[in-house]
Amino acid sequence: MVRGNHNAPAPVPVEDSFSPYYLHPSDNPGLQLVSQLLDGSNYINWSRSISTALLPKNKLLFVNGVLLRPSNDDLLFSAWLRCNSMVVSWLRNFISPHICSSIMYLDDAHEIWPDLRERFSQCDSARTYQLKQQLMAPSQGNSDVNTYFTSLRTVWDEYKHTQPLSWCTCNHYRCDSASRWHKQLEDDCTVQFLIGLNHSFSQIRSSILSMVSLPSLSKVFSLVIQEERQRNIDGASSHISPSPSEMHYSVNAASSFYGRLKLLCSHCGKTNHTVDRCFTLHGFPPGFGHGKGKEPPKEYASSKLVNFVEAFIPDSSDKTVPVASLPSVDQCQ
Repeated sequence: MVRGNHNAPAPVPVEDSFSPYYLHPSDNPGLQLVSQLLDGSNYINWSRSISTALLPKNKLLFVNGVLLRPSNDDLLFSAWLRCNSMVVSWLRNFISPHICSSIMYLDDAHEIWPDLRERFSQCDSARTYQLKQQLMAPSQGNSDVNTYFTSLRTVWDEYKHTQPLSWCTCNHYRCDSASRWHKQLEDDCTVQFLIGLNHSFSQIRSSILSMVSLPSLSKVFSLVIQEERQRNIDGASSHISPSPSEMHYSVNAASSFYGRLKLLCSHCGKTNHTVDRCFTLHGFPPGFGHGKGKEPPKEYASSKLVNFVEAFIPDSSDKTVPVASLPSVDQCQ
């Protein structure tokens, strides 16, 4: 069994990537950590973004007071001074100019961080009233479900930040009150989200509220967004336009029908046929007569017969011309 060498020298903190004194070659005072500037009204979101960005770089210890300034004769004083100056530069880069001027002479990151928290994190009664007012009557309106959920969640998270973390009854944080309090706040936000949905989502809302255990907020949002997508699919299917071939056929059929209505014979003055198909001028088809079982007049006996191309529909106002009967099979042959 090979034993480790206990006499091996410990790694130098400035060279150890797990040490808070380590600086990566890509770290520089102008590094882009977050995408938003602190303007005074967005401290909650800004502080969480900065904390999340400093944690993987192992530099959060410089702002929360865990790694305080060592004495000047400490071997790590120069390393601490270098890392602290880097963190201070990052903080100043993401603070609006009118706020940054008030902290320009604070050289310790641990002094800047609590100073900003004391000035901007306190939610006064007026802001609490505004948040409660927005949460009392949420409304989706003309927004889609995703936009409505995002705006409501933003307001709710800010309001939740003003509430206590838990209602501990044992003073030792062993009663699991923190998780239960968090679950209660999430259920309240879920109910607020369902209240603000439009009336068209009443069916899915009733289905969710009828569940024995109220689902999580993310699950409720997933169910509602699926319902909205299904409606968009059904709505698109009911408004599908006809294909080009169907449109071409319908246009041709309509134009052919209305085209026949515009036909006018220059010989007899009747509609629905032209002079080249006028029975009076070219002769009547076989079996056509002025009475049942009668032959056509003699003056038409020697007339030129034409093919029975179109149905003869005489003018109802003309009482001298009877309605034509359909030809028999022998006549068609």
